[in-house]
Amino acid sequence: MKDKLLISRCRASVLAFLLCLSPYLWAQQEPTPKVRVLSIGNSFSRDAFSYVPFIIEDLVPGVEVDWGIMYIGGCSLERHWNNWVEQKPDYQFDRFRTGDAHWGLQKNVTLQQALGAGEWDIIILQQQSARSRYYDTYQPYLDQLLEVLQKACPNATPAWLMTQAYGTGYERLGEMSSDEMWARINVTSQRVMDETRTRLLIPAGTAIQNARYTALDRFGKAGHLVYDGYHLHEGIAPFIEGLCVAQVVMKHYGVEVDVQKSRLRITPEWRKERRTPEPHGEPEEATEEDYATAMRCAKWALESPWQLTVVEQ
Repeated sequence: MKDKLLISRCRASVLAFLLCLSPYLWAQQEPTPKVRVLSIGNSFSRDAFSYVPFIIEDLVPGVEVDWGIMYIGGCSLERHWNNWVEQKPDYQFDRFRTGDAHWGLQKNVTLQQALGAGEWDIIILQQQSARSRYYDTYQPYLDQLLEVLQKACPNATPAWLMTQAYGTGYERLGEMSSDEMWARINVTSQRVMDETRTRLLIPAGTAIQNARYTALDRFGKAGHLVYDGYHLHEGIAPFIEGLCVAQVVMKHYGVEVDVQKSRLRITPEWRKERRTPEPHGEPEEATEEDYATAMRCAKWALESPWQLTVVEQ
């Protein structure tokens, strides 16, 4: 009788242990999502996305990434729409897939060809930098693009890239300041999210403007994190934007990531090995404190995309 009671208690203990362990085992068995993203933009797409596949692979071990960047330098929403209508093969198509050693490049591609080249889950759009301040340049082209893209890829979620403002002192700012340009891009991006079919916001421009209120403002050939006044200088600046992109994209797939845990460090050798598209300069040396600040700037933007987090220096 005592033996039967002992066996019964052992079975109950084992069952209780397995029940406690089962959520962990289930979590371990959940499949890692395949990340399939296409962006349609210009050189600012390269600024925002060229590090993202590697950031995602760093933050989400085992993930599979298929990332495409369709761009023409200085391309506006209006030109994208005309290219769609006329099926113009005007684009460079950079693509990275997990297992590749580096980005690959295909030239003379149409938008239709890029859409048919993968099973895209997210399609990201943006406006040309000078026009990004003025919402009247967005329409009707943005709505028209979103409509045809939805028909071509009905299962894809449309996303919007809030691009960075020009650096302080850059001549194309005109009479406005860098903060004023950011504020105008802020307003236009809010209208995109409120008035169009777009569902995901990537607040990359806010993250960069946050960083301009920290010690990171010293980076860049032209200072203010830019190479030439408006393109991001390789290294810490595209890393900041890439963190924002990675969290928004992975959250869409139901995976929460902590951008402050990225172990990726950008060096000239790292960049050259991965052949990042259209580089602007080479990564400058950054400290661990710089990387910690960069991660905080991204986190602040993700938490408060419509306002700046100013760090008094």
